[in-house]
Amino acid sequence: MSTAQPSPASPKRRWFLKTVVAVAAVGAAVGGGIWFRRGFDGTTLTPHGREVFKGVARGVLGPMLPPPSPEREAMLAKYLDNLEALINSLPKAKRDQISLLAGLLSNAPTRWMTSGMWTSWADATDEQVQQALTHLQTSDSMVPNISFVAARALTCMAYFTIPDYWSRVGYPGPMAI
Repeated sequence: MSTAQPSPASPKRRWFLKTVVAVAAVGAAVGGGIWFRRGFDGTTLTPHGREVFKGVARGVLGPMLPPPSPEREAMLAKYLDNLEALINSLPKAKRDQISLLAGLLSNAPTRWMTSGMWTSWADATDEQVQQALTHLQTSDSMVPNISFVAARALTCMAYFTIPDYWSRVGYPGPMAI
């Protein structure tokens, strides 16, 4: 009479379980980092959100902005205030998505995974910002593509709704009817 003894866990199963635990830990850390560095808190852009969208504006609006100067900083500050007002006009679900987008792009590991840029938006040169945006736009993955489209759309809506900046792109303003 043979008594069957249970076999010990196979090395493959142990390796798989260890890998699952490691991936879950990394995922929780990255998710926590994104939540901690969220871009919109209640009704205001957080410092992280301001940094991300200021960097995106430098890349998207590049030639329409003056060279680095106090005038450029004033324009970007006005744009960020207008962006904040725009975000506040959206439903809470959209504000939460924008907050997560800014968190994704401000957190160094996820910024690197999506845009290929390890440097923070504030410390990046205009060329690095442009390369990061190009990477987001041309990636084979959908997450970077959607991130690019959303960040660019928000930037353009917030910037081009400021009448003071219309003349920079040759737009005379709406026609009188």
